[in-house]
Amino acid sequence: MPRFRQFIVVLSSVLAAAATPAGAAAQPAVTAIRDHIDPTQLRARSDSFAVMIQGAPRGWQRVAITPRGNGWELQDAITIGTMVQQSSRITLNSALEEVSLRQSGVMSGRPMTISLDFANGHVRGTADTPTNGPSGVLTIDTTLSAVVVEDNAVTPLLVALRWRESLDIRFPVLASGKGTIMTYRIRVLGADTNTVPAGTFDTWRVELTTGQSTLLMHVTRTLPHRIVRMTSAGTPFDIQLVK
Repeated sequence: MPRFRQFIVVLSSVLAAAATPAGAAAQPAVTAIRDHIDPTQLRARSDSFAVMIQGAPRGWQRVAITPRGNGWELQDAITIGTMVQQSSRITLNSALEEVSLRQSGVMSGRPMTISLDFANGHVRGTADTPTNGPSGVLTIDTTLSAVVVEDNAVTPLLVALRWRESLDIRFPVLASGKGTIMTYRIRVLGADTNTVPAGTFDTWRVELTTGQSTLLMHVTRTLPHRIVRMTSAGTPFDIQLVK
C-alpha cells in the first residue's frame, strides 16, 4: 500500500515510490520551473486519462488549466475505484508564483485535506493525510523561496514546458503534505511513438525523478504539448490519454 499511495501522489502531484538510483552523470543546476515555461502554451485546456491497473481500466484522471483574473487555476483530479478520490485546485499569479492550494479527497478509506496559502516568501496552512499517521493534522508554517513550486502544480504545468530533445532541468518542489523541500529532475531520454485511446502520437520519452522515485512519461513532440502516457517501474499503473 505505501508504494501505491506514493504513486497516486505523483500523478496528482504526489510522486510514485518505486526507487530508482540516480545516475552518476553531472546534473544541471537547480532553477525555478517557471524559467522553463513557454507563456504562449498557458491557455485554457483540459486532458482526460484512463487509469489502467494490470491492463484493465480502474479509474480516471483529469488535468486542466483555467485563466483566473491575472493568473491561473490548475486543477488535477483522480479517482481509482473506492481506494482514491482526490481533487486539487492550485492558483498562480501572473508571475506563475503559487498563491494557494486546496486539496481534498479520500485515500485508503481515510479523508484527507491540504490547505496552503503562499505570500511574501512564506507558506502557511495544514495537511491531514494518511502519510502523517494517526497523529492528526500537520501545521505548515515556513519560509519559502519564490523559485519553489508546490508538488500538486507540477503535472498541470508540464504541458507548458519548452519541450526539446536536450531538455534536462532540476527544480525545487514543496512536498505539500509534509512541508519539506525536494528537488525534482525532468529530462528527455529520446523520441518514440505511443498509441493510447486518444490516438497515436509522436512523443518525447521523459523521465521525472525525485531523490528516490522515477516516473516515465510520454509527451507529444508537436504543439500543443500533451501528456500521452505515465507509468512507473515496480507498479501496475498505466495512465493513458483518452481525450
